[in-house]
Amino acid sequence: MTPTARSEAINICPPIRVTANNYALHSDNKMHDDSTAAEYGFRGGLVPGVGVYAYMTQQAVRAFGREWIERGAMRGKFLKPVYHGETVTVHAEQLATDALKLSVVNSEGTVCAVGEASLPTHTAPPESSHFAEAALPQYERRRPPDLEHLPKGETLGTLPFSVELPGLRGESGGLFYEDVCDPLEWYRGPEAVCHPAWIGALANRVLAANIELGPWIHTETHAQHFASPLNGEETQVRARIHDSFEKKGHVFVVADVLWLGRGGRSLARAVHTAIVRPAHVHAGA
Repeated sequence: MTPTARSEAINICPPIRVTANNYALHSDNKMHDDSTAAEYGFRGGLVPGVGVYAYMTQQAVRAFGREWIERGAMRGKFLKPVYHGETVTVHAEQLATDALKLSVVNSEGTVCAVGEASLPTHTAPPESSHFAEAALPQYERRRPPDLEHLPKGETLGTLPFSVELPGLRGESGGLFYEDVCDPLEWYRGPEAVCHPAWIGALANRVLAANIELGPWIHTETHAQHFASPLNGEETQVRARIHDSFEKKGHVFVVADVLWLGRGGRSLARAVHTAIVRPAHVHAGA
């Protein structure tokens, strides 16, 4: 799942500056709320990891074009918080004609996220039969966020999703590409394609539909795209627990997520990591 990156940079791609937007201020995840985030040592509500991931995709799309949206790969790892209204700079080192090294840096020079993006020559999608379909639990019977109820290998409930392009709606209720501050034309108009960060948004949704989450933190996504969904396509998101563990008092879950389109065709796969039960610690712990 990790994008291939070669060892020596060829040249530096022009940086992109983004004014970060906490579009999830009113979401169920209160880690995006200023007062709740302060209880965990942060100085404000966190800009969603999916949003920061989306900032990084701008560099990949500029480098590789629509082909990357349809079959590219990317890893994004979130190291430090990004806050609403901050200006962040997305840097990209071109490691080869088919690979970028990425970083997101705030105005204080802190590296908030790192990653890689690539355009593999060929990546076969996984067998959908390896990702079992299962019923979603009733909302009040979701799994508690502890290791006992999140064992490795467990199948999560399957999330149905109907694709509406270009009108994908984010957690704010507004258009997703506006929420994530993406000015690229690929996601607008009658010929719109699905934003590549949407696989992360769906991974978040499948976790929230299966696990009884309080405030929680998205920490990393490895994604591989196989095909773009069609407007109006009925899709489903299947997932299983790849790993779960405790570190520094935090409970982590690593979900292996497969997004399937009509006829069972693979659209994207993501290995998605989140702190589903964070400890009350100072920011950056």
